[in-house]
Amino acid sequence: MNPPAKTENRGVPTPVSAPSVTPLASDTDGLWYFEFDPPVPTDLDVEAQVAWILQHGRLASCSDGLAHMYGYRSAAEFAGTPIREMLVDAEQNADMIRDFVRSGYRLNGVESVEHHAQGDVRRFLNHGTGIVRDGYLVASFGTQTDVAARLALEAQIRQADTVAALNRLAGGVAHDFNNLLTTILTSVDMLEEQLEPAHAAMQDSAEIRRAARRGAELTRQLLALSQQQVLVPRPIDLNLVVKRALAAFRRTAREGIEVREVTLPEAAIATVDGDELEQVLVTLVNYAAESIPARGMIELGVELIHVPEPRNGTPDNLGAGTWVAITMTDSGPPFAAGMGNHLFEPFFGVALAESASGMALATLRGFARQSGGGVQLHPPATGRRLSAYFPASASAGTVESRGDRTAPSSGTVLLAEDEPTVRLLMKRVLQRAGFVVIVASNGDEALDLSREYAGPIDLLVTDVIMPGMGGGELSRRLRQERPGLRVLHVSGYTAGALRQNEALEDGAAFLQKPFTPRALVSRVVEVMGERVT
Repeated sequence: MNPPAKTENRGVPTPVSAPSVTPLASDTDGLWYFEFDPPVPTDLDVEAQVAWILQHGRLASCSDGLAHMYGYRSAAEFAGTPIREMLVDAEQNADMIRDFVRSGYRLNGVESVEHHAQGDVRRFLNHGTGIVRDGYLVASFGTQTDVAARLALEAQIRQADTVAALNRLAGGVAHDFNNLLTTILTSVDMLEEQLEPAHAAMQDSAEIRRAARRGAELTRQLLALSQQQVLVPRPIDLNLVVKRALAAFRRTAREGIEVREVTLPEAAIATVDGDELEQVLVTLVNYAAESIPARGMIELGVELIHVPEPRNGTPDNLGAGTWVAITMTDSGPPFAAGMGNHLFEPFFGVALAESASGMALATLRGFARQSGGGVQLHPPATGRRLSAYFPASASAGTVESRGDRTAPSSGTVLLAEDEPTVRLLMKRVLQRAGFVVIVASNGDEALDLSREYAGPIDLLVTDVIMPGMGGGELSRRLRQERPGLRVLHVSGYTAGALRQNEALEDGAAFLQKPFTPRALVSRVVEVMGERVT
């Protein structure tokens, strides 16, 4: 590419000496200084100037940061490179130089595609200006930024937006799916009550329940992956948590599994999210049962452990202090030797049970760690043994006590549930258990029915998320109008997520969907027997 010979009678200025350029601290930004030898006559047409710049322009000086952006070790190694050897796309970069000439020798945020020393290409953002003397463009200087960092940030923002949208979708899907599973589990239980134990359909109903229970666990994992499981710790007796978890397991346990509990005569208080721990333990025990042959044993025990000084190498480096340990022992096949921490990896091939989702141990350890504790696998002897440790609490705050409950045989329940099928089944279950049930399809209707009902209402059972007035607001307003009213909240969302979003008050009684008829009645009886202050 030869520039027009038009400067014979003109005094051509000598190019200015290349200045030394102070390196920038970042390797994503740099300073450049180009010279044109011979200088570019500014009275040439635009295309001729573009050709001249490409033919005679060279990098006279730059910062080390700029050299690093191009893959060179120093500015000295990179300096002297012709412009035409730096540029990749001739047409695109000719457009860039054309704009540079037309704008009065200025670059304002113009992108270029250029060669990298390792053979690939890079995109840079350029700002600069030309130096014109006596009608000649003798040099130009400016800054250059590697746009890869900007593009990566933009990609992260797009990904964050996508993840946020998926999280909202996951929460909504899990909520709706839990309503469906509640219907399935309730219908199966009510069907079995009408069948003889030896009826051929009992085996089919057991498989339906098993599938629904697995679906419930998958929704919990979906909520966990979408970061909608938020722990809300409070002081609670872990003896109670173990009893509730094993009671829930016994309702669906197959024959041949002996279940034992070893709780302490005194309270074993730890500050944890009791609702979530109960679900974690139910999942753990269920998966243990699935890997036990025809007959076997599962035991959950609670104990207090005093550690005078930190123990390295113990469960997640157990620190000094008092810990409440929940230990599960079962007669299933021992954990494979040498697996160690791999057993706690999600979906690891040799998880607690081959038929399990692979999240049981990972969920337990994640919960324990987030609660300030850890998990330990004990050396195999016969069967399996593992312990989860939680920091013991000396809090004198509100702690559930096993002596606070009685077992009412009847009462009046106001039920507020917006899902028609779930509402109908919950009504039938509670009526068959002996309760008088007033049914509302939303919070506003429940408030109106309460005001119209002249008799006492012992318990409000309400879905938390409903169109219009939600369960949280409904319970607050009804408690003002009916002091002493007990409330049980139900939802397909987790208690932690609801509390974080202030839809559920801290410490409020809660039942996670999906649930079985027995679980609903048991929780209703439990809450109705609690003392109200």
